[in-house]
Amino acid sequence: MDIRSYFAEKLSGFLFLEISKRNVEKIFGVRISENIYLPVNSKYIVNNIKFKRNMDEIPVGYFIEGMYYVLGADENFKFDKYYKDILISHEDNNKFIKGVISKNIKDKDYEDAYINLKGLSVLEDTKKIYDKLIIMVDEMRKKNNVYREEELNVLEKAEGKENYALPYFYEAILKKEDGDYERALFCINSYIKNGGKETIEVTDLKQWLISIVNYDRGKELLEGTPANPTKALKLLIPLMDTLGDSALLYYYIAVAYRMLENYEKAIYYLNEALNIDSSIVEIVNEMGINYASLGDYETAVAYLRKAFEATKSVEICTNLIMCYLNLGNLKDAKIHLEMAKKLNPKDEVVIQLENIIKNIPNSKKHLE
Repeated sequence: MDIRSYFAEKLSGFLFLEISKRNVEKIFGVRISENIYLPVNSKYIVNNIKFKRNMDEIPVGYFIEGMYYVLGADENFKFDKYYKDILISHEDNNKFIKGVISKNIKDKDYEDAYINLKGLSVLEDTKKIYDKLIIMVDEMRKKNNVYREEELNVLEKAEGKENYALPYFYEAILKKEDGDYERALFCINSYIKNGGKETIEVTDLKQWLISIVNYDRGKELLEGTPANPTKALKLLIPLMDTLGDSALLYYYIAVAYRMLENYEKAIYYLNEALNIDSSIVEIVNEMGINYASLGDYETAVAYLRKAFEATKSVEICTNLIMCYLNLGNLKDAKIHLEMAKKLNPKDEVVIQLENIIKNIPNSKKHLE
């Protein structure tokens, strides 16, 4: 259920009573061009026999409360323009609804308090009101995820206010939870830029986000076309101070050094990665590739076999075949070629290796 449907369900608990334009002017002192329907919470009617017998006995305050509630629950409601005209006609109306909100909070009726407060924000569009809205919606989002969309909407509106820091802090938290670290970092920087207090919590969050964003950028530089390992290392190596317990950080540093053909250094960082976590197959495979690049095919085979047993990856299998060929071990090369063909007979490297092996003396008969 999205937030609009959720609020629409809340509005289903209201009665909408038709009021003539003449009575609107009589009751509220406001002239309008047509008859309208005014909302009143059905709980007030159900709990009071007098009101059920005579709707004219309903206190005006119930209608005022209902109009604020509707403005908070549905910003596109048919009669919202008239509700605004009525509510702004007397400054005491805002004071009245603030009292209702206080009672809602006292009664722990936080959803109604929030919706009434949101209705108030339509007429009293101030940072002070938005401070309360943001804090309330964030607390409700923690208890009911349907409010996540609502919180993002409120934050977006609040960020349109000049020199207003608070919404950026809360959006940074949300985007961090979503894994959108680039946006989270932008938000925390915007929070500080707009005058937000740089507490230890804020500083720690900012530094952590910088580390994660640089880590992701470093990875992208290695995976891009063309790759840029030199620039990637400039981003990744400083992260050892903050992400030094991450095996994958050392793995990506090793990949960068391998791309730069510094295989010994790559192996050093891969050993550091394995010391942290020896279960990551990519690290084991990368170790095999580096030893193969150094011409140490026996050691390369030991690592690649371990990686292949764990993944049955055609890519690792073809790496193994090439190592066996370099060792002159045609028997194991052929065995693993058959495995690779079963995994993916259309793989370009598999096809190339099959052609190479076919052209090796005494191998053609075996393959046929």
